[in-house]
Amino acid sequence: MFQEIIVALVGLSVALIVIYKIYGFFFSKTEQKGSCGCSKCGCSTKQKSIKY
Repeated sequence: MFQEIIVALVGLSVALIVIYKIYGFFFSKTEQKGSCGCSKCGCSTKQKSIKY
């Protein structure tokens, strides 16, 4: 009885965390620095500066 309740609570909390992370990745404007949503990947539209 208690095991099922604990498993349900853990599963629900994991599902909420995953949904929150996915929502934050796609809809958070502060974290999206490149065109694809990541800051330092190859598909960023910013020109790369070369230091000599």
